[in-house]
Amino acid sequence: MPNLAAPEKKLILTFGYGNRKDYDAFLDYLKEFNVTCVIDVRLSPRAWSRKWYGDALEKLCTSRNIQYISKASLGNLSGCSHWVPPENKEAEQTLSEVAEILETGNVLLLCAEMDSSRCHRVEVASQLQDLTSASVKHLK
Repeated sequence: MPNLAAPEKKLILTFGYGNRKDYDAFLDYLKEFNVTCVIDVRLSPRAWSRKWYGDALEKLCTSRNIQYISKASLGNLSGCSHWVPPENKEAEQTLSEVAEILETGNVLLLCAEMDSSRCHRVEVASQLQDLTSASVKHLK
């Protein structure tokens, strides 16, 4: 008899590293929520600490069989929580690409701001949710 269980609903997670000095919480979340891809939504994948630079995160994720992708087109020009992408058409295309990635597993949107209520990633996640009907969870 075929398995008629509903397919598992995918998750869009958001995480800001803020002033964290280590990867502990980040790695715990990747494991707990079975994240298959980290999408870096910073305009520039750099930080106050080299540890949060895109290349360092890519090595860390790859070592755990998790894909890391920097999507600067989902970055924010506004300087506040309201999302103003660098280029609207490119941002729309990138959202579609991330929606396709989401079909294969849970994604985590990464940004610098620790407090999700002060970060544009909330709007990015909301638009992805509209495209995919995936659930959104903002991590601390």
